[in-house]
Amino acid sequence: MEKALSLAYRYLSFRPRTIVEVKKYLEKKAEKYMFSAADIEATLELLKDQGYLNDLEFIKSFVNSRNLLKPKSKRVLEMELKKLGVEQTDIDTFFSETPTDETELAQKALRKKIKSLSLISDKKVQFIKALSFLQRRGFSYDVAKKAFSCIFPS
Repeated sequence: MEKALSLAYRYLSFRPRTIVEVKKYLEKKAEKYMFSAADIEATLELLKDQGYLNDLEFIKSFVNSRNLLKPKSKRVLEMELKKLGVEQTDIDTFFSETPTDETELAQKALRKKIKSLSLISDKKVQFIKALSFLQRRGFSYDVAKKAFSCIFPS
């Protein structure tokens, strides 16, 4: 179990991880370092007890960093969290307790594109480029349109 624990600590030292991520990582390393499934479960429990593994805290830090660096819609964030192995109930709990303003996030994302969008003289092309950018980030048409009109008033 010591080897599994030291591998898990090293894996967690780079960035916060979900329980599923750590479990998959340890399962991949189990054959090479000869530890059992019981060792993996014991390691996961110990990490949970020590506070290193907590999916709700992971969701909070993941969403905060995404909203800070690369704002995306709630729907896209949910998909990314599911891909990382977070339980749907935890995702629902977080988003019900932490309301997000989609329009504000869309405006924040669009502000990073102001310089390149301002170079476009045709208002219609500017709108289409902004809209497609925001829709690639998962925002709905209505939210993207509202954000555009706030950033680039007519």
